[in-house]
Amino acid sequence: MLYKFTELTKEEYTEFEKQSSVGTFLQSGEQAELLQKRGYKIWLLGIKADDKVVAAALVMREKVHMGYIFSIDRGPLLDFENHELLAFFMYNFVKFSRENKGLYIEVRPNVTLKMTNNHGDLLGEENTVFIEEMKKLGFTHLPFVDGFTTAGSPEWEYIKDLSELTDEKSVRASYNKKAQYYLKKNAQFGIRLRQLTRDDLPDFKELTQKTADRLHYKDKNLNFYQTVYDVYGDDATFVFAELNFDNYIKEENEKISELDAKLAKINQKIEKYPTNDKFKRQYAEFDDQKNQHSKRILKAEQQKEAAGKSTVVVAGALFIQQPQEMNYLYSGTYEEYMDYYGPYQIQDVMINKAVQARLKRYNFYGIAGKFDGSDGVLGFKTTFEGQARQLVGNFMMPVNPFKYGVYRLLKKMMSRA
Repeated sequence: MLYKFTELTKEEYTEFEKQSSVGTFLQSGEQAELLQKRGYKIWLLGIKADDKVVAAALVMREKVHMGYIFSIDRGPLLDFENHELLAFFMYNFVKFSRENKGLYIEVRPNVTLKMTNNHGDLLGEENTVFIEEMKKLGFTHLPFVDGFTTAGSPEWEYIKDLSELTDEKSVRASYNKKAQYYLKKNAQFGIRLRQLTRDDLPDFKELTQKTADRLHYKDKNLNFYQTVYDVYGDDATFVFAELNFDNYIKEENEKISELDAKLAKINQKIEKYPTNDKFKRQYAEFDDQKNQHSKRILKAEQQKEAAGKSTVVVAGALFIQQPQEMNYLYSGTYEEYMDYYGPYQIQDVMINKAVQARLKRYNFYGIAGKFDGSDGVLGFKTTFEGQARQLVGNFMMPVNPFKYGVYRLLKKMMSRA
């Protein structure tokens, strides 16, 4: 088959990416526009066979001393079983980068190295064959990054298969007991979800920044969130889980009134049958429930006073929908409102949205890849029952070996200074 390496139009590229089994928001036409708006030089490169696109990649260029890095994040998009096609693409990508003053290239393919269960136990075999194939093409496989990072696409992510889920009942049954319990508790608080407008994004940034400060990672800036909103349009969902204290307190008082009526009736039975322990047990049970509602009211009143307003944001998150999957990306939770379990409600609603859209995969995105209990993010995501996925990682190749050698030498000297 005669292959032709070429630049693609945005229309050609987008149509191919949307239909690719390895397509991802990081290789989407929208991502290309986002990177351009944020000042990066990008190309939409591809391979055609008989004028039909058979491979594509969003390529980004970054300036470094003595040249440029040309990188492909979660690409290229092609049939990785077709070794001839992969080799042809990489050969031409190296050539293209060299011709455009590239110093070296980095490629992070959307290829699975291994899948594990929630405890890190291997499911199936590791895909070491792909790593060896890339080495044969001249690439160096870089060491895996330890832990979780927001600096780039994660090497580990958590995936939930939606292919067998059809409705809210099957979705809820697919979670573990902990998630089901928290969602049941959350339903008692009257939390409401609200999709954000662009004007709400500073509040979203405030939430994610406070969460990042608490958990010690670097958050995206407001301009990033605004650009995502503008570029991805309806495919990006920014959502808040909010609590209205007045409505909540009113509902709790109504429940207390209902319990008072029950307690009065049971008390009459106790007076009539003082030796019947059954009524005394019922009274104690309902009285305990009343005390719990009273405690909730007191807590809500104190939180309302501290907040200085009737409605507060409990949690929030950003999602991007692709034909291949729903992606859960950036989020935050206010520490003082964690007991309302807003993040569980947000995930449940978005998983159901993905099922209704007939998506086959829900991507919880990055985890640290540690299964010793130290990764709280993993602990949250596993309550929704999925599998952990480690990707094959990062590959690099100098395209100007002499300049790259000088670059590495200077970098080493500067680090010692």
